[in-house]
Amino acid sequence: MKKPITKEKLYWWGHALVHPFDGFYEIRFRDQGSLLLAFLLMIVFGVMRCLSAQYTGFVMNLTNQDELDTLSLFISNISVLLLFSLSNWTVTTLFNGKGKLSDIYIVICYSLTVLILGDALVCFISNFVTTEEVMILQAVQMLCIAWFAFLIVAGLGTIHEYGLGGNLASIVMSVAAAAIILFIGVLLFTMLERMVSFFTSVGQELMRRL
Repeated sequence: MKKPITKEKLYWWGHALVHPFDGFYEIRFRDQGSLLLAFLLMIVFGVMRCLSAQYTGFVMNLTNQDELDTLSLFISNISVLLLFSLSNWTVTTLFNGKGKLSDIYIVICYSLTVLILGDALVCFISNFVTTEEVMILQAVQMLCIAWFAFLIVAGLGTIHEYGLGGNLASIVMSVAAAAIILFIGVLLFTMLERMVSFFTSVGQELMRRL
């Protein structure tokens, strides 16, 4: 992550957004990716999600501002990215995927560029449009999501050297694996919380009796 972001790495970042097969091939097999750039994109994505929740125009913003917790929103968005990266690496390792965890992370974070730009554009313009014009911005959002999904499919397929069928299957299994990991994590956290509560209660009861 401490490697500098060179002009060449910036070039292949932009190239991957419009030519994902060539771009991610160079990133994976010719070391043209940057973990530092990927990390920065992840942080910008999380911040942009928080800004969108706060500052998107009222004609499109369904967020309850009174209940908005920007820190929780930021952490949840970042956690989803990290969890999917881990689950995809876990699944593809079992099915002879060629990509490393760092490659998967770079593909996902580079692909976020489309969502970052889309969020920024919609957040700004939504403050100047009428209700009748909202459909245009919604179409922009859908287009960005579709392009993001295409970049993910193309990028993961390239770094793992999968065909379309195997790639889609690995993505579906990665989502399922992420759900399982999340469920186990929540279960363990709940059990730990109850254990702490139990021992705290026991300790308080002992203190009262002594």
